[in-house]
Amino acid sequence: MARLTAKTADDKGRLTLGKEYAHQEFIVRHGPGGVIEMIPAETVPAREAWLFEDPGAITRVMGGLRDAREGRLTDRPDLDEALAEETGDDECSG
Repeated sequence: MARLTAKTADDKGRLTLGKEYAHQEFIVRHGPGGVIEMIPAETVPAREAWLFEDPGAITRVMGGLRDAREGRLTDRPDLDEALAEETGDDECSG
């Protein structure tokens, strides 16, 4: 069963949750009947948000991380060689 705790807001409408929630971010959802739900959250940088908005991309990334964790690795391509082929350069400096 969920733990219920009574709290009283101060004169500015603030509640303290306790030290275990210090520096934690929350999404605050206002529901019907005055219900307020606080969901622990983490902020994602805007330039990385696309990954979490694309179900296929996040699935591939999570699968790759799972493969790596389980030791299913492959040799990486030679990126200098691939770049040289792409640009037509015989030599690529890095």
